[in-house]
Amino acid sequence: MAIDLQKLTLRRLLDTQSNDLYSKLLNQYFTGINQTLFDKVKSFYKARMRLPSIDEIMALRKDVGLQEYIENQILDEDNINDTIANEFLVSQLQDFYIRDETIFFLDKFVDNLDDFEKVEIVDQFQNHLLKLNQAIPHDDELYDVAELEFFPSEEDFKIYPSGLSAEFDNVNGGFATQELVMLGGRRGSGKSIISLNLALNRFMQGNTVAFFTIEMRYKEVYDRVLSIISGVPFLDIFRNKLNDRQKVQMAKAKIETFYKPNDILDNMLGELDRKKDFKAFEQRIKIEKPEFKDNRLFMIDDESLTINRIDHYCNMFASKYPNFNMGVVDYINIVKHDDQKDWKTQIVIAEALKGISRKYDLTLVSPYQIDATGEARFSKGILDSADRSFNFFPPPEGDDRELENKITIHTTKMRNGKHMSFDVFMDWSCVKIDPTQSALINEKPHSAAKFGTDNESEKSRDV
Repeated sequence: MAIDLQKLTLRRLLDTQSNDLYSKLLNQYFTGINQTLFDKVKSFYKARMRLPSIDEIMALRKDVGLQEYIENQILDEDNINDTIANEFLVSQLQDFYIRDETIFFLDKFVDNLDDFEKVEIVDQFQNHLLKLNQAIPHDDELYDVAELEFFPSEEDFKIYPSGLSAEFDNVNGGFATQELVMLGGRRGSGKSIISLNLALNRFMQGNTVAFFTIEMRYKEVYDRVLSIISGVPFLDIFRNKLNDRQKVQMAKAKIETFYKPNDILDNMLGELDRKKDFKAFEQRIKIEKPEFKDNRLFMIDDESLTINRIDHYCNMFASKYPNFNMGVVDYINIVKHDDQKDWKTQIVIAEALKGISRKYDLTLVSPYQIDATGEARFSKGILDSADRSFNFFPPPEGDDRELENKITIHTTKMRNGKHMSFDVFMDWSCVKIDPTQSALINEKPHSAAKFGTDNESEKSRDV
């Protein structure tokens, strides 16, 4: 049945020369000599930018076996059926492909099951699902410009304050969904801190956010979250050198930030402030199970993070939380892909992240490393997929870093917006950016941020 369907589809394609039908077909849908014939059609189209007729295919006499197959099978009168819609043909081909691929995968999977760890088992299934998803292309939505609304609605145009700077937001509006935002910085420059501030800023606006951490453990990220929301010095939290006042301050901040208002919680906090019995407070929280807010902040701690894992989690959050609209991948240079780390791999990962941002309607933020000259490490090509990119320059680490709270930021790519340079201010003690304090330097990119330009001639020199 599958072979007959393939022959019927190819006959329809050659009879009608339908570009619409052709656009929906993939090599994977065909097997054996039918795949060979489809390859010939693709080659013809690539060379002439149109589909061949049957006569033109027959004129390609390089493959006698293929010609005989066309004469004896494809042109067989039994293959002529004008009543079947093209959409049905494509749908059936996809069904057969999914079934055959899944059977092949399961047979191979079962044969090697004893060799897999539990994480590898999940990865195998995720890879299979991703492969199937890529083989079932989603139709691009067709828009007639004349029929579109005159004035964009808020639903169609979702932009959120960036969390970086009021100056930047005044000029460029903030960060939009379906954007890939990349933050460039030197090693140890605070890329993770800035990224976390952006994530928390979006969360505080009532949205659900996912923070993917690769280098830092979830506890390190969590300690920084507590410091940002409470104002308790990060190093005191990290070193567990907290006094009673600080512990109460942190508890109040976490309750106010992540839990729905509740009289029982108010009473618990009042009792905690009076008695300072922190173990009893923790235990009662577990018993009472107070209700979380509708917006959530998730941390995914995975030192072997892959694009498939990111896609999996984003799909899970998007299906469960309608307000999920931001993800942070900390950071792009260490996302795994086929255990390679060359410049081509980094470009592929950046393209995949951009695809995920569009697929799930997200603002996707990812830091990347820059070298001493300001260039992206591995390849400037990773910025090709970005909608916005920034280079930021905090003061050097040291004993006096807390006294120098200014971070200078230069735009390096602005697909939609103006280039600018501006200063933002960081409270290094509690690792918190204050986006309301900022200073505009100029609306042109600083010379130190010339790399990563969206000029086409620059792109062509990526290595």
